[in-house]
Amino acid sequence: MKRYLHLFGALVLLGLSGHALAQGYTDQTFAPRQPVHWHLQVGYSPTVGSTSEYFQGGYTFGGGLTWRPWADEPFGLRADLEYSHFSATRNLIAINEQLDQTQIDYGYGEVYGLNVDGQYKVHLTPTVSAFALAGVGVDHLHVALTQTVAFGTYLCDPWFGYCSFGLVPGDVVVASGDTTRFSWNAGVGLDFLLRSGQTFFVEARYQRLETSQPIEFVPITVGLRF
Repeated sequence: MKRYLHLFGALVLLGLSGHALAQGYTDQTFAPRQPVHWHLQVGYSPTVGSTSEYFQGGYTFGGGLTWRPWADEPFGLRADLEYSHFSATRNLIAINEQLDQTQIDYGYGEVYGLNVDGQYKVHLTPTVSAFALAGVGVDHLHVALTQTVAFGTYLCDPWFGYCSFGLVPGDVVVASGDTTRFSWNAGVGLDFLLRSGQTFFVEARYQRLETSQPIEFVPITVGLRF
């Protein structure tokens, strides 16, 4: 877990450049003047707990909006649509090879989620604010295990137009599963005001899907709020 905190710290230092660009702004300038602000974000999503035995850390991206009815109101409601992708570990592949008596070359898990959170913001300086958020959601988990096989097809030379029958590698799904479950999450982050009036933010969240064996991961993301 320490290395994930170190990564989050590095992202915070990166975001401090936004603070340097925004010197001279007032606290009133920092406060959002519109009730709704959209955001986009992307980052790395390490798996934790028993989930790390079956899936490697992967990537995540998403977007959403935050609704705050008054400019100086610290509390807001936030909604996110997110996608996370994880490659299967060798352990998960070996377990299923033994169960199915089938060669498996690759596997992955995908999480599609809709989360609704309460978000509380505190101004640290005229251009930097911290926030905490927590909430619930509904996530869909798709897991697939594949095998690389040879497919017969016609191959054509792009220069001479000559075509012949040959074999090319491809993947076939040998096992898969889907489930939709309740989830919850909690996290913290920092907002940095930019001269354009937008904000650059970094955040880290713990997310947990309530499957029979919970799926746990910690998205560490950077994003833009506008």
